[in-house]
Amino acid sequence: MISKEVLERARKITKDFGRGFYRASFLFPKKVREATWIFYAFVRLPDEMVDSQQDKQKALLELNKWTDDWKSVLDGKKDQSYDPILFATKEIFDLYKIPLEYSHDFLVAMHQDLIKDRYASYQELEQYMYGSASVIGMAMSHIIGFDEGALSHAKSLGEAFQLINFLRDSKEDYISRGRIYLPKEGMDRFGVTEDHIKNNISDQAWRDLMAFEVGRAKTLLENGKRGITMLRGRGRKAVYASYLIYKELLQEMEKSAYDTFSKRIVISPLQKTMLLLKSIWTKNL
Repeated sequence: MISKEVLERARKITKDFGRGFYRASFLFPKKVREATWIFYAFVRLPDEMVDSQQDKQKALLELNKWTDDWKSVLDGKKDQSYDPILFATKEIFDLYKIPLEYSHDFLVAMHQDLIKDRYASYQELEQYMYGSASVIGMAMSHIIGFDEGALSHAKSLGEAFQLINFLRDSKEDYISRGRIYLPKEGMDRFGVTEDHIKNNISDQAWRDLMAFEVGRAKTLLENGKRGITMLRGRGRKAVYASYLIYKELLQEMEKSAYDTFSKRIVISPLQKTMLLLKSIWTKNL
């Protein structure tokens, strides 16, 4: 039984770190919404360990402890030193029959962020995004409930969301974390170098690369959309709202002529509210 204190902490983590996701979660039934907060906290906390500090050795120690504690919880150990979020997450995995390998794949991706900061090909990046994003979409499908065929679309939707974040945040990822998630094969194809990101060069080469990657993201996003009707109940509305928000981000990138350096591409709270309402009003979902 998940305590009110643990649930409240998970809710606060979701609200503080994933405001758009938090808004969309209120389109879920109460039981699903609360499970979603727990699951979000489970993936957000290790993500913060990896991203929020410069000391990689300290981050590795924290992440290793989280990973080891999670494995111990799965083995049935109940050490009071373990984060209560881990026990709550196991309840969610058991209740919704979420494959445990999703959690392991996610934590492998988090470890990868500490040792790998460049990607030679999209295939390499795709393998990383499977663990960092696709498994989250598939796990959420289990929590929401789904019909046969939905998981492959959930995989695409998670990958699309992650890729869009990478395109939007290429400057921040480079400056704050020293990472470039844009595949080098694409950068070489269009004549883009690290200097473009380092020196905020938004020239024709950069625009061509971004247009290419935005096109890839659109394809993934639309493939993901096709699985939304395979989800059950009100969960469709919440996922559709997220789809609309990320689609709007792509449109904002295009409107800015792919200049992601001058200012961060964002969706205003008012825009998000309107998109949430649109998801509620949309029929045939």
